[in-house]
Amino acid sequence: MSDTPVPGDSTPPATGRVGGDPRHDADEPRVERRAMLVTVAASIAVALIVVLLVATGVIGGTTNAGERHQRVEDDRTAGAAQAALQRPEIRDEEVEAVVAARSRALAEHNVDAFVAPIDPTAGELIAEQRRLFANLALFPFAEARYTVSNQPPRSVSDSGRAAVMVVVSFVHRVEGVDPVAIAENYRWTFDRTSAGGPLWMTAVSTAPYGGVMYPMPWDQTALVVERRPHVVLAAAVANKAEAATWADQAEAAARRDLDAWRGPRLPVDRFVVYVTPDRRTFEEIASTKGRGPAAGVCVSLAPLTLTDGKQTRQVGCRVVVDGAGKGFATSDDAIFKQIVEHELGHAMVAGFAPAWTEHVSWVAEGFAESLPWSDPRMANKYNPTARAYVNDGRFTGRLPVDGEIHSADPATTSINYHLSMQAIRFLAEEFGTDKAHTFVAEVYRDASRLDAALTAATGLDRAAFERTWARYVKDHPGS
Repeated sequence: MSDTPVPGDSTPPATGRVGGDPRHDADEPRVERRAMLVTVAASIAVALIVVLLVATGVIGGTTNAGERHQRVEDDRTAGAAQAALQRPEIRDEEVEAVVAARSRALAEHNVDAFVAPIDPTAGELIAEQRRLFANLALFPFAEARYTVSNQPPRSVSDSGRAAVMVVVSFVHRVEGVDPVAIAENYRWTFDRTSAGGPLWMTAVSTAPYGGVMYPMPWDQTALVVERRPHVVLAAAVANKAEAATWADQAEAAARRDLDAWRGPRLPVDRFVVYVTPDRRTFEEIASTKGRGPAAGVCVSLAPLTLTDGKQTRQVGCRVVVDGAGKGFATSDDAIFKQIVEHELGHAMVAGFAPAWTEHVSWVAEGFAESLPWSDPRMANKYNPTARAYVNDGRFTGRLPVDGEIHSADPATTSINYHLSMQAIRFLAEEFGTDKAHTFVAEVYRDASRLDAALTAATGLDRAAFERTWARYVKDHPGS
Protein backbone atom coordinates (compact mmCIF):
# COMPACT_ATOMS: atom_id res chain seq x y z
CA MET A 1 0.00 0.00 0.00
CA SER A 2 1.20 3.50 -0.76
CA ASP A 3 0.44 6.87 0.48
CA THR A 4 -1.58 7.75 -2.49
CA PRO A 5 -4.51 9.90 -1.43
CA VAL A 6 -7.92 8.44 -1.36
CA PRO A 7 -10.25 10.33 -3.63
CA GLY A 8 -12.55 12.71 -1.77
CA ASP A 9 -10.28 12.85 1.45
CA SER A 10 -9.36 16.37 2.33
CA THR A 11 -6.84 15.40 5.02
CA PRO A 12 -3.28 15.63 3.83
CA PRO A 13 -1.07 12.60 4.16
CA ALA A 14 0.72 12.23 7.43
CA THR A 15 4.31 12.46 6.41
CA GLY A 16 6.39 12.41 9.58
CA ARG A 17 4.80 14.38 12.43
CA VAL A 18 3.99 17.44 10.36
CA GLY A 19 0.43 18.41 10.94
CA GLY A 20 0.21 16.33 14.26
CA ASP A 21 -1.26 17.36 17.79
CA PRO A 22 0.46 20.59 18.96
CA ARG A 23 0.44 19.37 22.67
CA HIS A 24 2.73 16.51 21.78
CA ASP A 25 5.25 18.94 20.45
CA ALA A 26 5.46 20.91 23.80
CA ASP A 27 5.99 17.83 26.27
CA GLU A 28 8.76 16.14 24.39
CA PRO A 29 11.75 18.14 25.92
CA ARG A 30 10.44 17.71 29.55
CA VAL A 31 10.33 13.96 29.17
CA GLU A 32 13.93 13.91 28.07
CA ARG A 33 15.12 16.10 31.03
CA ARG A 34 13.24 13.92 33.55
CA ALA A 35 14.95 10.84 32.20
CA MET A 36 18.33 12.51 32.58
CA LEU A 37 17.62 13.53 36.21
CA VAL A 38 16.57 10.04 37.16
CA THR A 39 19.76 8.68 35.67
CA VAL A 40 21.96 11.15 37.60
CA ALA A 41 20.13 10.53 40.92
CA ALA A 42 20.56 6.81 40.51
CA SER A 43 24.28 7.28 39.90
CA ILE A 44 24.69 9.44 43.00
CA ALA A 45 22.85 6.88 45.14
CA VAL A 46 25.04 4.11 43.89
CA ALA A 47 28.15 6.17 44.66
CA LEU A 48 26.96 6.91 48.20
CA ILE A 49 26.27 3.22 48.83
CA VAL A 50 29.77 2.33 47.60
CA VAL A 51 31.37 4.97 49.85
CA LEU A 52 29.38 3.69 52.82
CA LEU A 53 30.38 0.10 52.14
CA VAL A 54 34.02 1.10 51.88
CA ALA A 55 33.90 3.12 55.06
CA THR A 56 32.37 0.26 57.05
CA GLY A 57 34.82 -2.27 55.65
CA VAL A 58 32.28 -4.30 53.68
CA ILE A 59 34.26 -3.40 50.59
CA GLY A 60 38.01 -3.14 50.86
CA GLY A 61 38.80 -6.11 53.22
CA THR A 62 41.43 -6.00 56.06
CA THR A 63 43.07 -2.71 55.06
CA ASN A 64 39.98 -0.68 55.99
CA ALA A 65 39.52 -2.69 59.25
CA GLY A 66 43.09 -1.81 60.29
CA GLU A 67 42.52 1.84 59.57
CA ARG A 68 39.31 1.76 61.58
CA HIS A 69 41.18 0.16 64.57
CA GLN A 70 43.92 2.80 64.39
CA ARG A 71 41.30 5.56 64.47
CA VAL A 72 39.79 3.97 67.60
CA GLU A 73 43.22 3.80 69.26
CA ASP A 74 43.94 7.41 68.32
CA ASP A 75 40.66 8.49 69.84
CA ARG A 76 41.40 6.48 72.98
CA THR A 77 44.88 8.04 73.36
CA ALA A 78 43.49 11.50 72.88
CA GLY A 79 40.86 10.80 75.52
CA ALA A 80 43.46 9.57 77.99
CA ALA A 81 45.59 12.66 77.42
CA GLN A 82 42.58 14.88 78.00
CA ALA A 83 41.75 12.98 81.20
CA ALA A 84 45.35 13.35 82.40
CA LEU A 85 45.12 17.09 81.91
CA GLN A 86 41.99 17.11 84.07
CA ARG A 87 43.37 14.84 86.87
CA PRO A 88 44.41 16.81 90.02
CA GLU A 89 47.99 16.50 91.21
CA ILE A 90 50.15 17.92 94.03
CA ARG A 91 53.73 18.89 93.23
CA ASP A 92 56.60 18.87 95.73
CA GLU A 93 57.38 22.52 95.12
CA GLU A 94 53.82 23.51 96.04
CA VAL A 95 54.11 21.77 99.41
CA GLU A 96 57.51 23.34 100.04
CA ALA A 97 56.05 26.76 99.26
CA VAL A 98 53.32 26.28 101.89
CA VAL A 99 55.88 25.15 104.47
CA ALA A 100 58.07 28.20 103.75
CA ALA A 101 55.06 30.51 103.96
CA ARG A 102 54.14 29.19 107.40
CA SER A 103 57.69 29.80 108.61
CA ARG A 104 57.45 33.41 107.39
CA ALA A 105 54.07 33.82 109.07
CA LEU A 106 55.55 32.63 112.35
CA ALA A 107 58.51 34.99 112.07
CA GLU A 108 56.26 37.92 111.13
CA HIS A 109 53.68 37.18 113.88
CA ASN A 110 50.95 36.90 111.23
CA VAL A 111 48.33 34.44 112.42
CA ASP A 112 46.08 34.95 109.36
CA ALA A 113 48.92 33.96 107.04
CA PHE A 114 49.71 31.03 109.34
CA VAL A 115 46.23 29.50 108.90
CA ALA A 116 45.72 30.66 105.28
CA PRO A 117 46.73 27.28 103.74
CA ILE A 118 44.10 25.40 105.78
CA ASP A 119 40.85 24.26 104.14
CA PRO A 120 38.36 27.04 105.06
CA THR A 121 35.70 24.42 105.81
CA ALA A 122 37.95 22.77 108.48
CA GLY A 123 36.84 25.03 111.32
CA GLU A 124 38.17 22.82 114.12
CA LEU A 125 41.62 22.56 112.54
CA ILE A 126 41.78 26.32 111.99
CA ALA A 127 40.90 26.96 115.65
CA GLU A 128 43.49 24.41 116.78
CA GLN A 129 46.21 25.99 114.64
CA ARG A 130 45.31 29.50 115.83
CA ARG A 131 45.73 28.26 119.40
CA LEU A 132 49.09 26.70 118.48
CA PHE A 133 50.24 29.99 116.93
CA ALA A 134 49.22 31.94 120.05
CA ASN A 135 51.10 29.48 122.29
CA LEU A 136 54.26 29.60 120.19
CA ALA A 137 54.24 33.40 120.32
CA LEU A 138 54.63 33.22 124.12
CA PHE A 139 57.95 31.35 124.09
CA PRO A 140 61.34 33.07 123.68
CA PHE A 141 62.50 31.20 120.59
CA ALA A 142 65.96 31.88 119.27
CA GLU A 143 64.97 29.76 116.25
CA ALA A 144 61.58 28.63 115.01
CA ARG A 145 60.82 27.40 111.49
CA TYR A 146 59.20 24.60 109.53
CA THR A 147 60.97 22.35 107.06
CA VAL A 148 60.01 19.27 105.04
CA SER A 149 61.71 16.25 106.60
CA ASN A 150 63.66 13.66 104.62
CA GLN A 151 60.79 11.18 104.91
CA PRO A 152 59.11 10.71 101.49
CA PRO A 153 55.51 11.95 101.03
CA ARG A 154 52.85 9.27 101.28
CA SER A 155 49.96 9.33 98.84
CA VAL A 156 46.53 9.07 100.46
CA SER A 157 44.50 9.96 97.36
CA ASP A 158 41.40 8.28 96.06
CA SER A 159 39.38 8.69 92.85
CA GLY A 160 38.62 12.23 91.86
CA ARG A 161 41.14 13.92 94.19
CA ALA A 162 44.81 14.07 95.02
CA ALA A 163 46.08 13.97 98.60
CA VAL A 164 49.50 13.47 100.19
CA MET A 165 50.73 13.17 103.77
CA VAL A 166 54.04 14.96 104.35
CA VAL A 167 56.25 14.83 107.46
CA VAL A 168 57.15 18.38 108.45
CA SER A 169 59.61 19.27 111.21
CA PHE A 170 59.13 22.22 113.55
CA VAL A 171 62.77 23.14 114.08
CA HIS A 172 63.13 25.23 117.23
CA ARG A 173 65.49 26.39 119.93
CA VAL A 174 64.29 28.09 123.13
CA GLU A 175 66.57 30.99 124.00
CA GLY A 176 68.95 30.11 126.85
CA VAL A 177 67.39 26.64 127.24
CA ASP A 178 68.36 24.62 124.16
CA PRO A 179 72.04 24.81 123.14
CA VAL A 180 71.18 23.46 119.68
CA ALA A 181 68.01 23.07 117.62
CA ILE A 182 65.39 20.37 118.22
CA ALA A 183 62.95 18.99 115.64
CA GLU A 184 59.34 18.18 116.50
CA ASN A 185 57.72 16.25 113.67
CA TYR A 186 54.18 16.60 112.39
CA ARG A 187 52.20 14.92 109.63
CA TRP A 188 50.50 17.48 107.37
CA THR A 189 47.88 16.23 104.88
CA PHE A 190 47.38 18.24 101.67
CA ASP A 191 44.35 17.85 99.41
CA ARG A 192 43.33 19.00 95.92
CA THR A 193 39.95 17.99 94.50
CA SER A 194 40.25 19.21 90.88
CA ALA A 195 42.91 20.03 88.31
CA GLY A 196 43.96 23.63 88.82
CA GLY A 197 41.92 23.83 92.01
CA PRO A 198 43.24 25.22 95.33
CA LEU A 199 45.68 23.21 97.45
CA TRP A 200 44.46 22.91 101.06
CA MET A 201 45.93 21.57 104.26
CA THR A 202 43.24 19.32 105.70
CA ALA A 203 44.80 17.53 108.70
CA VAL A 204 47.69 17.89 111.17
CA SER A 205 48.94 15.27 113.63
CA THR A 206 52.16 14.63 115.54
CA ALA A 207 54.68 12.16 114.15
CA PRO A 208 56.70 10.91 117.14
CA TYR A 209 60.18 9.52 116.73
CA GLY A 210 62.95 8.62 119.18
CA GLY A 211 64.34 11.36 121.36
CA VAL A 212 61.50 13.88 121.20
CA MET A 213 58.61 14.15 123.63
CA TYR A 214 55.04 14.33 122.31
CA PRO A 215 53.06 16.36 122.48
CA MET A 216 55.02 19.50 123.33
CA PRO A 217 53.40 21.91 125.83
CA TRP A 218 52.24 24.22 123.05
CA ASP A 219 50.35 21.39 121.32
CA GLN A 220 47.83 20.77 124.09
CA THR A 221 45.86 23.68 125.50
CA ALA A 222 45.86 27.48 125.55
CA LEU A 223 48.83 28.58 127.65
CA VAL A 224 50.17 31.38 129.78
CA VAL A 225 53.97 31.68 129.98
CA GLU A 226 56.01 33.29 132.74
CA ARG A 227 59.71 33.99 132.11
CA ARG A 228 62.37 34.13 134.79
CA PRO A 229 66.20 34.19 134.51
CA HIS A 230 66.50 30.39 134.87
CA VAL A 231 62.95 29.23 134.15
CA VAL A 232 60.38 29.54 131.37
CA LEU A 233 57.18 28.30 133.03
CA ALA A 234 54.10 27.40 131.01
CA ALA A 235 50.67 26.67 132.48
CA ALA A 236 47.12 26.39 131.22
CA VAL A 237 45.22 29.68 130.86
CA ALA A 238 42.85 28.32 133.51
CA ASN A 239 45.77 28.59 135.98
CA LYS A 240 46.79 32.10 134.97
CA ALA A 241 46.34 33.45 138.51
CA GLU A 242 48.77 30.89 139.95
CA ALA A 243 51.33 30.90 137.13
CA ALA A 244 53.41 33.82 138.39
CA THR A 245 53.73 32.26 141.86
CA TRP A 246 54.69 28.90 140.38
CA ALA A 247 57.31 30.61 138.22
CA ASP A 248 58.80 32.33 141.27
CA GLN A 249 58.93 29.03 143.17
CA ALA A 250 60.47 27.22 140.19
CA GLU A 251 63.05 29.99 139.82
CA ALA A 252 63.99 29.60 143.51
CA ALA A 253 64.32 25.83 143.02
CA ALA A 254 66.52 26.32 139.95
CA ARG A 255 68.81 28.72 141.81
CA ARG A 256 69.21 26.22 144.67
CA ASP A 257 70.09 23.39 142.31
CA LEU A 258 72.55 25.46 140.30
CA ASP A 259 74.21 26.81 143.44
CA ALA A 260 74.57 23.28 144.83
CA TRP A 261 76.36 21.89 141.75
CA ARG A 262 80.08 21.21 142.21
CA GLY A 263 80.81 19.06 139.16
CA PRO A 264 82.05 19.96 135.66
CA ARG A 265 80.46 22.84 133.78
CA LEU A 266 76.77 22.21 133.15
CA PRO A 267 75.43 22.03 129.59
CA VAL A 268 72.48 24.38 130.42
CA ASP A 269 71.33 26.69 133.20
CA ARG A 270 67.81 27.63 132.03
CA PHE A 271 64.84 25.30 131.85
CA VAL A 272 61.32 24.94 130.45
CA VAL A 273 58.82 23.88 133.14
CA TYR A 274 55.27 22.93 132.14
CA VAL A 275 52.56 22.61 134.80
CA THR A 276 49.76 20.52 133.30
CA PRO A 277 46.12 21.34 134.11
CA ASP A 278 45.07 17.76 134.96
CA ARG A 279 46.33 14.20 135.35
CA ARG A 280 45.21 13.07 131.91
CA THR A 281 47.22 15.82 130.23
CA PHE A 282 50.23 15.01 132.41
CA GLU A 283 50.13 11.32 131.50
CA GLU A 284 49.72 12.11 127.81
CA ILE A 285 52.71 14.40 127.61
CA ALA A 286 54.90 12.54 130.11
CA SER A 287 54.08 9.00 128.91
CA THR A 288 53.87 7.82 132.53
CA LYS A 289 50.58 5.94 132.44
CA GLY A 290 51.01 2.65 134.28
CA ARG A 291 54.45 3.59 135.58
CA GLY A 292 53.57 4.53 139.14
CA PRO A 293 52.46 7.69 140.89
CA ALA A 294 54.90 10.15 139.28
CA ALA A 295 54.31 13.79 140.20
CA GLY A 296 56.82 15.13 137.68
CA VAL A 297 59.09 14.00 134.88
CA CYS A 298 61.99 15.35 132.88
CA VAL A 299 61.74 14.19 129.29
CA SER A 300 65.09 14.20 127.51
CA LEU A 301 65.42 15.69 124.04
CA ALA A 302 67.75 14.80 121.18
CA PRO A 303 69.19 17.46 118.84
CA LEU A 304 68.10 17.96 115.26
CA THR A 305 71.51 17.08 113.83
CA LEU A 306 74.93 15.86 114.88
CA THR A 307 77.01 18.70 116.27
CA ASP A 308 80.35 16.90 115.99
CA GLY A 309 81.81 13.66 114.77
CA LYS A 310 81.18 11.92 118.03
CA GLN A 311 78.04 10.35 119.45
CA THR A 312 75.16 12.80 119.57
CA ARG A 313 74.50 14.27 123.00
CA GLN A 314 71.09 15.01 124.42
CA VAL A 315 70.03 18.63 124.33
CA GLY A 316 68.41 18.60 127.75
CA CYS A 317 64.94 18.13 129.19
CA ARG A 318 61.46 19.55 129.32
CA VAL A 319 60.29 19.42 132.93
CA VAL A 320 56.62 18.46 133.28
CA VAL A 321 54.77 18.66 136.59
CA ASP A 322 51.31 17.29 137.41
CA GLY A 323 49.30 20.41 138.26
CA ALA A 324 46.57 18.31 139.80
CA GLY A 325 48.97 16.43 142.08
CA LYS A 326 49.59 16.70 145.79
CA GLY A 327 52.14 19.48 145.37
CA PHE A 328 49.30 21.80 144.37
CA ALA A 329 46.74 20.67 146.91
CA THR A 330 48.38 22.51 149.81
CA SER A 331 49.50 26.03 150.62
CA ASP A 332 52.89 24.61 151.70
CA ASP A 333 55.24 25.37 148.81
CA ALA A 334 57.84 22.88 150.09
CA ILE A 335 56.24 19.98 148.22
CA PHE A 336 56.10 21.90 144.95
CA LYS A 337 59.73 22.97 145.31
CA GLN A 338 60.76 19.43 146.19
CA ILE A 339 59.17 18.09 142.99
CA VAL A 340 60.64 20.85 140.82
CA GLU A 341 64.12 20.66 142.40
CA HIS A 342 64.19 16.92 141.71
CA GLU A 343 63.17 17.29 138.04
CA LEU A 344 65.48 20.26 137.46
CA GLY A 345 68.29 18.07 138.81
CA HIS A 346 67.64 15.70 135.91
CA ALA A 347 67.49 18.62 133.47
CA MET A 348 70.83 20.04 134.64
CA VAL A 349 72.83 16.91 133.81
CA ALA A 350 70.77 15.44 130.95
CA GLY A 351 73.01 17.12 128.38
CA PHE A 352 76.01 15.08 129.52
CA ALA A 353 74.40 11.88 128.21
CA PRO A 354 74.37 10.45 124.69
CA ALA A 355 71.04 10.71 122.93
CA TRP A 356 68.68 7.74 123.17
CA THR A 357 70.52 6.21 126.09
CA GLU A 358 69.33 4.49 129.25
CA HIS A 359 70.56 5.98 132.50
CA VAL A 360 71.78 4.06 135.56
CA SER A 361 68.64 4.62 137.61
CA TRP A 362 70.14 4.67 141.11
CA VAL A 363 72.65 7.32 139.97
CA ALA A 364 70.10 9.44 138.06
CA GLU A 365 67.30 9.30 140.62
CA GLY A 366 69.68 9.36 143.58
CA PHE A 367 71.32 12.58 142.37
CA ALA A 368 68.00 14.30 141.55
CA GLU A 369 66.52 13.29 144.92
CA SER A 370 69.62 14.43 146.81
CA LEU A 371 69.04 18.06 145.80
CA PRO A 372 65.74 18.69 147.63
CA TRP A 373 66.86 16.49 150.54
CA SER A 374 69.87 18.78 151.05
CA ASP A 375 67.52 21.69 151.78
CA PRO A 376 67.88 22.74 155.46
CA ARG A 377 64.10 22.57 155.75
CA MET A 378 64.40 18.79 155.25
CA ALA A 379 66.77 18.39 158.26
CA ASN A 380 64.12 16.92 160.53
CA LYS A 381 62.23 15.11 157.78
CA TYR A 382 62.36 11.42 157.02
CA ASN A 383 60.72 8.87 154.76
CA PRO A 384 58.53 6.72 157.03
CA THR A 385 58.19 3.91 154.48
CA ALA A 386 61.95 3.67 153.99
CA ARG A 387 62.57 3.91 157.74
CA ALA A 388 60.23 1.00 158.42
CA TYR A 389 61.84 -1.01 155.60
CA VAL A 390 65.29 -0.67 157.20
CA ASN A 391 64.19 -1.07 160.79
CA ASP A 392 62.18 -4.19 159.97
CA GLY A 393 65.29 -5.90 158.61
CA ARG A 394 64.10 -6.00 154.96
CA PHE A 395 67.02 -3.91 153.69
CA THR A 396 69.39 -6.15 151.69
CA GLY A 397 72.42 -3.85 151.67
CA ARG A 398 72.41 -3.87 147.86
CA LEU A 399 72.10 -0.80 145.63
CA PRO A 400 68.64 -0.57 144.04
CA VAL A 401 68.06 -1.92 140.54
CA ASP A 402 65.84 -0.37 137.87
CA GLY A 403 62.81 -2.57 138.51
CA GLU A 404 62.77 -1.54 142.18
CA ILE A 405 63.17 2.17 141.47
CA HIS A 406 60.57 2.29 138.70
CA SER A 407 58.02 -0.03 140.26
CA ALA A 408 54.26 -0.04 139.82
CA ASP A 409 54.07 -0.36 143.61
CA PRO A 410 54.27 3.14 145.16
CA ALA A 411 55.86 1.89 148.39
CA THR A 412 58.64 0.05 146.55
CA THR A 413 59.33 3.10 144.41
CA SER A 414 59.40 5.42 147.44
CA ILE A 415 61.81 3.16 149.38
CA ASN A 416 64.27 2.76 146.51
CA TYR A 417 64.23 6.42 145.53
CA HIS A 418 65.26 7.16 149.10
CA LEU A 419 67.97 4.49 149.16
CA SER A 420 69.37 5.84 145.87
CA MET A 421 69.41 9.36 147.34
CA GLN A 422 71.30 8.08 150.37
CA ALA A 423 73.93 6.52 148.09
CA ILE A 424 74.70 9.89 146.45
CA ARG A 425 74.45 11.78 149.73
CA PHE A 426 76.79 9.29 151.42
CA LEU A 427 79.27 9.65 148.58
CA ALA A 428 79.16 13.47 148.91
CA GLU A 429 79.45 13.48 152.71
CA GLU A 430 82.21 10.87 152.84
CA PHE A 431 84.30 11.80 149.78
CA GLY A 432 83.28 15.36 148.84
CA THR A 433 80.45 16.94 146.84
CA ASP A 434 82.76 17.71 143.94
CA LYS A 435 83.67 14.01 143.59
CA ALA A 436 80.06 12.96 143.95
CA HIS A 437 78.88 15.32 141.20
CA THR A 438 81.81 14.47 138.93
CA PHE A 439 80.89 10.79 139.38
CA VAL A 440 77.31 11.57 138.32
CA ALA A 441 78.46 13.45 135.21
CA GLU A 442 80.84 10.63 134.22
CA VAL A 443 78.16 7.95 134.54
CA TYR A 444 75.78 10.09 132.44
CA ARG A 445 78.48 10.39 129.79
CA ASP A 446 79.12 6.66 129.65
CA ALA A 447 77.02 4.26 131.74
CA SER A 448 79.44 1.41 131.00
CA ARG A 449 82.09 3.18 133.10
CA LEU A 450 80.02 3.04 136.30
CA ASP A 451 82.51 0.90 138.24
CA ALA A 452 85.53 2.87 137.03
CA ALA A 453 83.87 6.20 137.88
CA LEU A 454 82.89 4.91 141.33
CA THR A 455 86.44 3.81 142.06
CA ALA A 456 87.81 7.15 140.80
CA ALA A 457 85.49 9.02 143.17
CA THR A 458 85.84 6.80 146.27
CA GLY A 459 88.87 4.58 145.86
CA LEU A 460 86.54 1.60 146.42
CA ASP A 461 85.20 -1.08 144.14
CA ARG A 462 81.44 -1.50 143.98
CA ALA A 463 81.28 -4.27 146.61
CA ALA A 464 83.28 -2.25 149.12
CA PHE A 465 81.22 0.87 148.39
CA GLU A 466 77.99 -1.05 148.94
CA ARG A 467 79.21 -2.38 152.33
CA THR A 468 80.15 1.08 153.63
CA TRP A 469 76.98 2.66 152.21
CA ALA A 470 74.81 -0.08 153.80
CA ARG A 471 76.23 0.78 157.24
CA TYR A 472 75.40 4.46 156.59
CA VAL A 473 71.80 3.56 155.66
CA LYS A 474 71.35 1.51 158.84
CA ASP A 475 72.70 4.42 160.89
CA HIS A 476 70.31 6.85 159.13
CA PRO A 477 67.15 4.82 158.42
CA GLY A 478 64.79 6.80 156.20
CA SER A 479 66.60 10.08 156.88
